[in-house]
Amino acid sequence: MDNKQTNSILGIAGAELPIRDYLEAARRRKWAIVLPSIGALLVAVVVAFRLPNIYRAETVIMVDPQQVPNNYVASTVSSSISDRLSTIQQQVLSPTRLQKLIDTTSLYADLKGLRSTESLVRMLQGSISVDLVTTGGSRMSAFRIAFSGKKPAEVAKVANQLAGMFIEENLKAREAQSEGTAEFLEHELQVTKSALENKEKEVQSLKTRNIMDLPESKQYHVEVLGNLRAQLQASQDRIGRAQQEKVYIQSLTMTSHPTVDLDSGAPGTSVSPHQGEIQKLESRLAELQARYGPNHPDVRRVRKDLEDVKKRDTTDNAKTSPPPQVSTEALAASSRRNPVLDSQLNKVNQDIQEQTKLQAQIQEQINFHVSKLERIPIFEQQIAGTMRDYDTLRAHYTSLLDKKLSAQMASALESHQKGERFLVLDAAATPDKPFSPNRALICLAGSIGGLLGGIGLATLMEMRDESVRSDIEATRIAGKPVLAGIPMLLTEKERRRNRLHAIGAVVGTVICSLALGFAISKVTSLLS
Repeated sequence: MDNKQTNSILGIAGAELPIRDYLEAARRRKWAIVLPSIGALLVAVVVAFRLPNIYRAETVIMVDPQQVPNNYVASTVSSSISDRLSTIQQQVLSPTRLQKLIDTTSLYADLKGLRSTESLVRMLQGSISVDLVTTGGSRMSAFRIAFSGKKPAEVAKVANQLAGMFIEENLKAREAQSEGTAEFLEHELQVTKSALENKEKEVQSLKTRNIMDLPESKQYHVEVLGNLRAQLQASQDRIGRAQQEKVYIQSLTMTSHPTVDLDSGAPGTSVSPHQGEIQKLESRLAELQARYGPNHPDVRRVRKDLEDVKKRDTTDNAKTSPPPQVSTEALAASSRRNPVLDSQLNKVNQDIQEQTKLQAQIQEQINFHVSKLERIPIFEQQIAGTMRDYDTLRAHYTSLLDKKLSAQMASALESHQKGERFLVLDAAATPDKPFSPNRALICLAGSIGGLLGGIGLATLMEMRDESVRSDIEATRIAGKPVLAGIPMLLTEKERRRNRLHAIGAVVGTVICSLALGFAISKVTSLLS
């Protein structure tokens, strides 16, 4: 029977072995189980009790919300607490800050000559932990800072200093962000103010150069046009009345008697005694007609009186003397017009000329204001873009001014520590007992590991052993019953030798385990 067949048969037989066969195999391989268990336990015990005590101190920092309502003073800090805490953690745990902390607290004084500064900083970083505390959802209400070390008083002191560094960095970060926001808004406000002033000057220059074309001047032009057109109409009415009066005076001139120049002293002339009265009545009649018209009762009365006086004058002249002999100069003089009517006619003509000139001036002014009204829509289009830019800049300036004032209030809020801040809820206290190592757990883990290793070793040895140990195994392998069996007989010398081998194995295992435990603990202490 070859080895492969034997292993196959043993595997099949092993699959059908009862529990007593397993116990019998464990009895045969007891030293393969006991020795690894003893060795692993001793290594774990030595390592556990040679590891230094590690103390842990922790402090809890609460996130205190803003004390002033946000609708009164809006915070300019836009980053979330988690993001800001992550940034602060990177700043606090930076090598430069930790090196300063090592120097101020005299940490790792016994290792400064043995290890480099970078190694000590990495060791310190590994000893610090920051854990978040949430109160439901994703909102963070607190966080925990813990520090582990070999000296109880030292770990409490360092943990509290780390908490102070986190609080200080948070205040600096919030103040820097608030001040940065205020400075940025101040810069933007100055730029916008300069642009707004330039745009104001441009708008003012446009309005100054085109003051009569402004949309605000439209009502003024309309009112002035109304007044000018009323004046033009009044002037036209006055010229019309003057024309009528002129026609009437001209008609009177044609119908009235010529006047005699009493101061001429021409010989051969005679003056009628009623001539003065006639001239007075004619002047009165012309005045009344110009004022009231030809059908007024006073006009008719004066006209009737004038006719009566003329009749009397004609009758008296016929009775007193024959018609006088007059010369050619007297006839030329007598053919002159009535000077009163001429004066009135000249006055009417002068009035007509003045009103005509006034109408030309008024019409020129009307044309001017009409042209300005026509230019207003064109100027509105020209100035619309400039005014739109001006209004946009003014609105932007007002918005920036409001934001700047809010940023200044937010900065004052942070300066007075009335904004969101970190408060120490539980300060780190000096620990009474070590946080690690858990020696019982290490010993238990070593014993369990050794036992499992011994069982594995015994199983491997049993599977590689091809010997037949009992008649039952022989029956199973051969398939035929065994008639007789010879037990193993050991002499006293062989038993003594086996006991010595066992004692030597146990002593060797103990010595090797202790040596291995000391070596592991030494390496662990150097690495830590």
